[in-house]
Amino acid sequence: MQNALSRSNVQALQTTATFDSVTDEFIIDTPNNGAIKWWIGNSTLHGKFATVFARLILPLQGKGGEPADMGIHAFIVPIRDLETHAVLPGIEINDCGHKIGLNGVDNGALRFRSVRIPRDNLLSRFGDVARDGKYTSSLPTINKRFAATLGELVGGRVSLAYSSVGILKVAVTIAVRYALLRQQFGPPKQPEISVLDYQSHQHKLMPMLASAYAFHFARRYLVDKYSEMKKTNDEDISADVHVLSSGLKSYITSYTAKSISICQESCGGHGYAAVNRFGGLRNDHDIFQTFEGDNTVLLQQVAGDLLKQYQQKFKGGTLSVTWNYLRDSMSTYLSQPNPVTARWEGEDHLRDPKFQLDAFRKHMKTLGGFGAWNRCLNHLLTLAESHVEAVILARFIEAVKSRPDAKTREVLKLVCDLYALDRIWKDIGTYRNVDYVAPNKAKAIHKLVDYLSYQVRLVARELVDAFDLPDEVIRAPIGMQSEAYAQYTQCVGF
Repeated sequence: MQNALSRSNVQALQTTATFDSVTDEFIIDTPNNGAIKWWIGNSTLHGKFATVFARLILPLQGKGGEPADMGIHAFIVPIRDLETHAVLPGIEINDCGHKIGLNGVDNGALRFRSVRIPRDNLLSRFGDVARDGKYTSSLPTINKRFAATLGELVGGRVSLAYSSVGILKVAVTIAVRYALLRQQFGPPKQPEISVLDYQSHQHKLMPMLASAYAFHFARRYLVDKYSEMKKTNDEDISADVHVLSSGLKSYITSYTAKSISICQESCGGHGYAAVNRFGGLRNDHDIFQTFEGDNTVLLQQVAGDLLKQYQQKFKGGTLSVTWNYLRDSMSTYLSQPNPVTARWEGEDHLRDPKFQLDAFRKHMKTLGGFGAWNRCLNHLLTLAESHVEAVILARFIEAVKSRPDAKTREVLKLVCDLYALDRIWKDIGTYRNVDYVAPNKAKAIHKLVDYLSYQVRLVARELVDAFDLPDEVIRAPIGMQSEAYAQYTQCVGF
């Protein structure tokens, strides 16, 4: 059972693990209420062991015989007797109580009062303590050891980003299938039409469907990079995956959280029925924005890395792995806008991947030159979001190009264009302020987004079916592929 860190400033957490050379043990202590470990999964009723992050303290080994603080390390701490299941002495466990969602997860809060564990219970990959109390590590500084230790937690962010895309697919599938099924009004003396034929409904759902596809390819890239990191233990790849997972986890989970509510609203009264799952999806997914790091804090980490990358670029240094595939058009987005291209408004130009990526990167450049961190923090968060969007678009464009089938490429290109231009339109104020997009071009982008939404609507059924989500996963009666109304009426007792 892994400890869920309850504070953003993990490097300053207060739980201590003090080495006792007489007994060859570590003593785990929670010094105050602020250091209690909250939201520990499976702890209140079932967990037998916890992986506890604590400050490693070596008595008499600091300057002047003072205790030496070696920084954050991980320890295996037994919390229950394996035979009787009783909570062990010195361990206090309390239930965190009823939650908004995920109440099937047993979350507890842990306090440690002088809990002794064997020296071998130190997870010593990045730092070890010998029997005589001597400390050794292959990493030279506390900061490097801390980064390596927390790097092992990246998998949690990868899994949350991955799972959030799956939840978005479910919500979009239910909403799109119902919108195709539900008929309302239409031309006088004509049959009613599907609500998805209304431009306003297309404007709600089609960019969301495009985003689900964009996130699908981004998460696949993230998983590939994470697998490469685990295989190679390469320091540069590890640092890159840390930033990439932070950005994608934050961006995707925030987007999905908003999208679930939009999907519910788009289904009218039936969207409010618990059996159609939007309430459960929303409540269970909501914590994804906090799990494994608060989304705002994670975006701050991305922004900090971007500032370092800008500094390296302007000093002639090398770029990290993430930036390698974005640097091809570096000269374009660092240059002044071309007064001619700023006014180009033809469809071929607006659907050109080079224009779309350059626009995303120009957005990043516009937001990148700031001074004091805190005074500009809101701008830096927007910078981080723009970077994540550029990463997602780059992966989507690459996926489109790599499809061997021409028809598949055509459809995916349509979806990719909608994703890119919808994002540009949503930030059109920024592009206008820096004269990157002239007024007529902005109007052309808006018009093209509406047109592309209509084009995607024509293949919306096929696009959600391509997610290949079985009925056991969808479960919402209004989201089934066939006989949706019949199944729904049965659920409510007809």
